[in-house]
Amino acid sequence: MMSPFGRHRPPAPTDEERRSAEVDLERIRQGGIPLGAEERLKRVATASTPFFTSDLTAKEYALAQASGLRPVAQVMGSSVVQRGWIGPQGAYYVTGEIPGLSEPWNMARNRAFDRLRREAELADADGVIGIEMTVGSRDGNIELVVFGTAVRDSTLPPRPSGRVGTSTLSGQDVDKLRRIGADVCCVVGHTTVLSVQLGMNSSWVMNTSRMFSRGAQMNTEITEIAQGVYDARDRAMAEVRRQGSAAGANDVVISMLEHTIDHYEYEQGGYRYHYFHVTMNVLGTAIRLGAREPHPAPLSGPVMSINLGD
Repeated sequence: MMSPFGRHRPPAPTDEERRSAEVDLERIRQGGIPLGAEERLKRVATASTPFFTSDLTAKEYALAQASGLRPVAQVMGSSVVQRGWIGPQGAYYVTGEIPGLSEPWNMARNRAFDRLRREAELADADGVIGIEMTVGSRDGNIELVVFGTAVRDSTLPPRPSGRVGTSTLSGQDVDKLRRIGADVCCVVGHTTVLSVQLGMNSSWVMNTSRMFSRGAQMNTEITEIAQGVYDARDRAMAEVRRQGSAAGANDVVISMLEHTIDHYEYEQGGYRYHYFHVTMNVLGTAIRLGAREPHPAPLSGPVMSINLGD
């Protein structure tokens, strides 16, 4: 059928396509992945020479092969979480963590990584390397996508079911860890959202920092915000260490430590008060040192190379 503007309208979905879409939506609601993705990965698991598009660089791919890791599939996970009602607005004003703002971040990350691990399991992989994560926050939604390369380990017995090792480290870094006898356990991460209420002195500085005013003449540190960043980091890192310990790791390599600071204000009794939300995102890889013999060979000492030119 032609539209008034001379363009063909897309055909309406068939009953079979509608039923397939409903099945996929229900699988997503249950924390799973679409049926088509599951069937594709099952075919990868049974293929003698699986073919796929890798996000590894040529050097990473070669080093992974040399370390006994055979890339088999690109895997991903995604989640979009709508932030729910978190209580009266006055709760924002006090200094302290706001669980209603932290939880959507952690829910989205956990669900995305669960789906990535599920894809790796379906591909009969032992681990996922080079995981990258992109995050976004828009109109109360937390949007999070992770993807990496699933690999099979030819040097160790298969991991127990459901124990896929995940890593944000590059192929080069994973090769170095294997050469010192370390084992990759899992990706660990946490988000903390902390509210910081300014005291009277800091509020006065901000209220009088306009041009030609007295506050504009001073360079003054807002100590409450600086302390809030420290507190948010400490809370997030404490949870990351707990996750690493629960996974049997004895070290964590941090790959992402990012924060944002959002400014809010309100008036009460004719006076303008200021408060800030500090969001701290931490992501890393939990590793176990001394877990195995170095493979394929112990890492040699550092070598300095100097190119003097022609």
